[in-house]
Amino acid sequence: MFIRCLSAILLAGLMATPAWAEQKTATDKVVDTFMALDGDDSGTVSSDEYKAMVEKRANERFSQMDANGDGEVSADEYRAFWVKEKAKWYRLKR
Repeated sequence: MFIRCLSAILLAGLMATPAWAEQKTATDKVVDTFMALDGDDSGTVSSDEYKAMVEKRANERFSQMDANGDGEVSADEYRAFWVKEKAKWYRLKR
């Protein structure tokens, strides 16, 4: 019974996707994400559009580091940020 249900679900999924639809590669997905920065729908990403994204991310990161919100990051704030966040960026356990 389980096999029949699983087969039906898989078959329905295959039928929902047109045969001619190509699967996107990881590179295609990265390019699509980058092209989403095209705010004016020009078909290209301008330097200003890219810089706006970088600035937004930098501001978000700085806010995470600036624990007391005074607009400056002390060594203690940065140390606390680093200890908290480093596991997200570096695999410590190998």
